[in-house]
Order: sequence, then structure tokens, then C-alpha cells
Amino acid sequence: MFRKPFTLMLHVALIIILVGAIVTHFCGIQGSVSLRFDASAVTCFDKESGPGDGVLPFAVSLDSVEIVYYPATVTPMDFRSVISVEGRKISVAMNKVGVCDGWRFYQSGIGPESSTLSVSYDPWGTGITYFGYLMLGIGMIGYFFQKRTVWRSLLKKYRLSAILFILLCTGFNASATADGGALPVMQRPLAANFGKVLVYWNDRICPIRTLARDVATSLYGTESYRGYTPEQILSGWLFYYDDWRRDYFRARPEILSLPPQPQSKREKKAAERLALVEWLGTGDIFRIYPYRTVDGRMEWLSLTGRRPSGMSLEQWTFMQTSMTRIKDLLMKGKNVMANQELSALMEGQRKYAVGVDLPSEAKIRAERTYNVAVRPALAAILAVCFGLAVIILSLCHHRFSRALPIALLIVALLLFLYVGASMGALWWISGHIPLSNGPETMMFMAVAAFAGASVCRNLTMHGGLLMVGAMALFVAAMGGRNPQIGAMMPVLGSPLLAVHVMLVMISYTLFLLMTILSAVALLSRSESLGVRLSLLNRIILPPAVCLLGAGIFIGAVWANQTWGRYWGWDPKETCALVMWLIYALPLHSGIRRLAFFRSPRTLHIYLLAAVLSMLFTYFGANYFLHGLHSYA
Repeated sequence: MFRKPFTLMLHVALIIILVGAIVTHFCGIQGSVSLRFDASAVTCFDKESGPGDGVLPFAVSLDSVEIVYYPATVTPMDFRSVISVEGRKISVAMNKVGVCDGWRFYQSGIGPESSTLSVSYDPWGTGITYFGYLMLGIGMIGYFFQKRTVWRSLLKKYRLSAILFILLCTGFNASATADGGALPVMQRPLAANFGKVLVYWNDRICPIRTLARDVATSLYGTESYRGYTPEQILSGWLFYYDDWRRDYFRARPEILSLPPQPQSKREKKAAERLALVEWLGTGDIFRIYPYRTVDGRMEWLSLTGRRPSGMSLEQWTFMQTSMTRIKDLLMKGKNVMANQELSALMEGQRKYAVGVDLPSEAKIRAERTYNVAVRPALAAILAVCFGLAVIILSLCHHRFSRALPIALLIVALLLFLYVGASMGALWWISGHIPLSNGPETMMFMAVAAFAGASVCRNLTMHGGLLMVGAMALFVAAMGGRNPQIGAMMPVLGSPLLAVHVMLVMISYTLFLLMTILSAVALLSRSESLGVRLSLLNRIILPPAVCLLGAGIFIGAVWANQTWGRYWGWDPKETCALVMWLIYALPLHSGIRRLAFFRSPRTLHIYLLAAVLSMLFTYFGANYFLHGLHSYA
């Protein structure tokens, strides 16, 4: 091992990280302190762990608190406090730590005149652990440049395609039907204009077309019903509620006979749909009227909202009469005049939201286009068809025409551009890197897989990467036709989060690719193919393990900047660590007791079983185990 200094550095780094964790456990101090404007400076805090008696070496008082909102909404974007420590002003915010004499303060709660801060004192443990992280990073990078390793000798067999693929990965920072006659709706062009009206939905300002899509999908399981567009469906529920409600329950009478306490999954889903129908009936879902409160914040009021005491008579009249005039004109068949009133409504929205950064016309058009054009499931079907065809072709031994690689390259590039453009549009519309929830991370995995397929010249790997991208897109589409656009939680607004998620998702892409290659090898009767695919897996495994390790420890740094602790044995953290150890085991096949990993068949079976740890880490820890990562 001494002839391989970076390999030695990796193992020493892990020991140092473990020592740092032990020091933090026994010597680090964790707690919280609550501060108020009307209270004097405090020196005591609620100690949760560590030595000492819960007394600070200085007095702390609260100077100011501020909640920063997303433009034109009441959705918090950041929480900030300014505290005084012995005459010094220290600013504390989400993902911004306040430091004084080694004591660290983290924003954990806030009120109108109060602030709750997490307190941490751990100069030795954190320093030792961070030094271990640094060594680990240097060791992982140096490993790939280290001579006389099995990995480098295997790489020579697939030099061009493997190098391009690894460099890219590591540097890639039908309508529902129902019985009954036609339902009253807006004409399609008028409904399309209705879809441009701004509404406060999903904690953000968006075109009402986005609300219409979500409502239609929730009620009917698809964006279309009887050939009607989402805007027509929503306008029907808004202006012709009784007719649409009668039609809905005529086709689904079981919803009206639900028990008071739904038990089964089907009953709970039906109860959610019933609640949405009732919400539509109240009109409270249509929060389309902007109003600036006395303290300067922007609220969005619904059709049935009460008149705030500070609202002018002019604005109240606009709020009470705009939708009524549109409905009256629709009932009289005067669609042209109704369209004019819709335009007046949109002008009124921008008039009463003056001084607020509302979405531009370009963003409104982009979001409406995104809602229509982004279809992960369709792209997944295309990818899985081509992926399966390529894998089957790779199992054949006859020679192929030169046109085949070109055709496969075009398909992979088109998929990469389509999904990449979708994520780019989502980034621009939402205003943050789209890596804050499950569907978005799956979309990124698909982008990484299709990018790898675009440069990979090995047929089996090419097909495997298309299959990985297809699976990621299918998962992204499970909750709906495309990932919903939403505001980012304040705790997630850190650049470290984006790096953490990117590294982890690229490693997941590689692990899934190895799974597919192993499955192909085990299903094939060709021993030579099994050997070739085992060599490919041995080339892919080290970068995959290193990427996952780097993602885990960058996530730890992010956690330390956000919550004041770099490791908390959260279910997702624990599962990721176990998964990392599982996949790292075959890398030690040089050890006599682990020599069985040198067998191609054994390696394929192990990698096929190891993917269960990855699936549980992503799905099980998110949906079955409650923890800090439940949002993902």
C-alpha cells in the first residue's frame, strides 16, 4: 500500500474523520437559545449535548429579525437575525453562520419579535473532521492518476470511451371519458387567454394555466377531459361549478359515500379529490388579487376574500366586480367582451402589484410552454425502446453498418438536449437550480445518463445508459406529467446543496448502469461477454464510489453550515453511508479474503444485489423513514 500513496491517504482520511466524529461526540457542545427584543442580554442557553453547564462566555441580545419573501408573495425565502455580542453586531441567516470566539450560531426559528438560534461549540472535532474531508478529496482525485493500479490497467482496454464517459460524469457540474352530454366551458382561444391570468399557487406567482394543469391532473388523472384543455376544465369549475360538480359525482358516486375516517389508500385519495372539489366551490383556491398590506408585504386574496381595512374602495370594487362581469358576459355569449375583461383583469393585477417584481411576459410564456411541452414519460418510452434495442443488438455477434452508431448518437443527443432544455427552462422559471425535490433530481440523473450515452461508443454501455435515463424519467413522471414548479425552501438555498445532489445523482447513474450491465451479463450465455462486462463494471465502480463519497461529505459540510452539525445519523445519511460501504467492498478484491470478487459472475451477482441498497436509500429513506431528508 505504501507504493500507492493516494490509496493509503484514502484509508487514513477515513480514520481521521472517525476520530473527528468521536471528538465531536464527547467534546462538542450543542444547544439552542431563544432571544427577544424586549428582553435583556442572555448568557445561558438550553444545552442538548456535550460538557459544561450551558453558559456562554459572553452575553447575547437580539437587535433585529427579518423575513425575506419571494417577490410578490408571502412565501419565505430567507430568515435573518442580527445579534449583539459584547458590542459586536453579528448577522445570522439560513446557510449563514454567525461566529464569535469559536461559538457558532445558526438560524433555526423566527417570530415577529423573537429569534431562536442553534448554538454549537466544537473547534477541535470540526477541525479534525474537515481535515479528514480534505485528505479524502485529495486521495480520491489522486487515486485516478496513481500508477500501478488495477483500475488503470483495466482502463487501457476501453481507453477512449471510458475516459470520455468518466470525464463527462465527473465534470458534469390520453383523455378520460365520462357519460353525459357536453359541459359548459369557455371557448378554447378565450380559455387560453384565461390561462395567462396570474395566481398565487404552490407558494409562488404563476399563470393560472399551471393551477389548471394541477387541478385537472388531481381530479381526472390527466390534463385533458372530454377533449377539453386544462384552462377549459378550470374555467368550467369556476364559472359553471354546479354543472361540473354534478357531472363529476355522476361518474364517481362512491366519493359521496366515503366513511368519516377514510382508511384505505383508495379512500384517502378519494377524500383528497372531494376536498379539492369543495375548495373549488368556495373560490378560495383562486388567489388572483394582489394587495399590499400596511407593513408593505404583498398578499394575494381570493375571489371570496374579505376586504382588508386598508384596501381602497377602487381596489375593492375591482376585486368584487371583475370576475362577476366576465361570468355575466360568458352567460350572454359575448366572448369578445369577456376576453377584453380578462385583459383588463391582468392589467389590474399589474397595477395593484406595482413595485413588485412579477413574472415577465417571457417567463409566463415559458412556463405555459413548459407545462405543455415537457413530458418525461414520453421521453422515457423513447429511451427504453432504443435502450432495449441497443442491448439486444450488442448481444449479437455479426457486424453492423456504420450508420448504426451515428443513429444511436443522434437519439442520445436529442434526448440529452430535450431533458437538458427542460431543466434549463425549469431553472429560469423557478429562479433556483432545479435539484430541490425528487422529480428534479431524477431529471438530472436522466441528463447525466443521456450525456454519457452521447459519448459512449460501447453498444452495451450505450444501451444501459439509455435504460438508466429512461428509469429516471419514469420516476420523475410518477407524481405527474412533469415536475411541478415551486419555490425553494429557505434551508435549501445553498450552492453546496446543488454540488451535493449532482455528485450523488451522477453516482446513482453509474450504479444503475452497472446493474444493467450485470443483468445483461447474467442473462447472456456468452462467457466472453460476461468477462468484458465485468471489466467495464470494474472501470466504472471506482469513480462511482468516489462520487458518492464526495457527495456524502459535501452534504455533511452543508449540514454543518445549516444546522450546526455535520453528521446526525439521519436515516438518509445512515443509508447512504451503508450503501457507500457496500459498493466499496468489491474495490478491495486484492485482499485474500475478498478475492472471490475477482470472479466475473460473482461480481455481477453482487452488483445486482447491491442496487437494492441504492433503491432503499433513495426511495425507502424518503418515503418510509422520517428525517431531515423527507423533502427530497
